[in-house]
Amino acid sequence: MSQHQQTLLRNFIKFTSYTEGRDKLYRVTQYASRFLLWYYTNYGGPKNTVQTVQNLESAVTTSRKLFRMFRSAEFAQKAMDMLALTDDVQRLLTVIGYSGKALWLLVDHLIWFGKTDIYSVDTKKWSQRSAWCWLIALVSLTLNDLRKIQLLARRAADMQRAGTIKSMQGAELQRDIQKAHLQLIIDASDLLIPLSVLGYVSKGWGALGGVVSSVVAIHVVWNKNVHGQ
Repeated sequence: MSQHQQTLLRNFIKFTSYTEGRDKLYRVTQYASRFLLWYYTNYGGPKNTVQTVQNLESAVTTSRKLFRMFRSAEFAQKAMDMLALTDDVQRLLTVIGYSGKALWLLVDHLIWFGKTDIYSVDTKKWSQRSAWCWLIALVSLTLNDLRKIQLLARRAADMQRAGTIKSMQGAELQRDIQKAHLQLIIDASDLLIPLSVLGYVSKGWGALGGVVSSVVAIHVVWNKNVHGQ
């Protein structure tokens, strides 16, 4: 095994040692299998393959719902923390966004109980309600991403005029701008998922949006946990 391969393997092991890293891999598997299932259903595919993909998608989806159990409290806490933001627009959008995510996951917990037959739940009705909560949250957070990029761009313009854009602070600001753009891609792509559940776009587009956001999220988490960026 070459030095490059050893380094890559060590980095991958480090990446998967974090719960966040493993979840992103499960997530891209979930939405990739969901996209394949949509494709095979609409354009035909081997019966055995379709069944295998369907079983994989169902297993990963149910497992991820379990892994997210009680994360609704985490998002509720984030919503409370956002009240400290000084920018009125960001404060409003993030409080709505994280509150919406808290409600989305709270309903998602209920759906998990229904799918595992622990409790009798009208999963179709509650899935619709969950999707609306998620959609409202994502719209708010996407708008917040745009607001954040706007504020960062203003800071960059000020530093450019002051001639400090090439300083260490300027380099850090550029990294923040890049991260903000990546988060915008993640949130905007995720919008397709609840839109597909609510029937506004096809399930294929919803799954594709999930794949795109998951791949970008893997890149972000990899840089953060492996490279410390």
